[in-house]
Amino acid sequence: MIFSIGETSKLTKVSIQALRHYDKEGLLKPVFVDEDTKYRYYSIDQFLQIDFIKRCKSLGFSLEKIKQILYEGNNLEDILKSISFQKDIIEKEIENLKNIKSNLVRLESTLSSAMNNLNKPPQVKELEFFVLGTSKGEIKDNNDIETHIRKNFKKIDISYNINDTFIILKVDKNNFNCYEEMIVASSSIKSDIIYKNKEVSLFIEGAAFKNEIYFEKIKKFERDSKLSSSENFFEIYYISKLDNKNEEYSLINIFHPFEI
Repeated sequence: MIFSIGETSKLTKVSIQALRHYDKEGLLKPVFVDEDTKYRYYSIDQFLQIDFIKRCKSLGFSLEKIKQILYEGNNLEDILKSISFQKDIIEKEIENLKNIKSNLVRLESTLSSAMNNLNKPPQVKELEFFVLGTSKGEIKDNNDIETHIRKNFKKIDISYNINDTFIILKVDKNNFNCYEEMIVASSSIKSDIIYKNKEVSLFIEGAAFKNEIYFEKIKKFERDSKLSSSENFFEIYYISKLDNKNEEYSLINIFHPFEI
């Protein structure tokens, strides 16, 4: 007894498109193909193969691997080896997904905290992060920023996830329209260099080289609060995006270290 591809699809709950794909890949050939209509027909015996394919797919096996199990090594020992191999792959994928989730949780927390402080008056905060690498030299435009970023990442360990890092620009104390150092930092990736200090912070949406007005707001806050500050301003860039004019702007924490 044979069944049309439509009937087979309904009875096995496998789409017609999937059955055609299995045929094309040599995974499951129909027992009969009408020469005139090109309709595919399947035997009831093949339903067991379809069930096996469905079970293997649910376990994450690729079609190529399923084909290998079906036609090249279908004894129990080979099947056990394939299952053990697939289990190892899944465990690695689970670990990778856990890392991705951890990155997303940290990013969500960072952005949520920054957005809650966005456009609020300057405030005193304690900031702590690990310094992964630095690149010194005059930075006067976006091309210079990109050059320093690439230079920095060439020097530091590239085994960790770039999503765990953020960029800090140190403002030139003699020219607020330039930077004198670019720092790659992280709150989660540990290094021998730890920055920990109190500072005045101001969270904004802005762009590099255009923040002098915010430096003045911070300095006014410090004068009113009788705070003694360092010479340099710093800008932490959490996330960057393009507006509808294709101009880049970022969520930035401008901070000014000081001693109370």
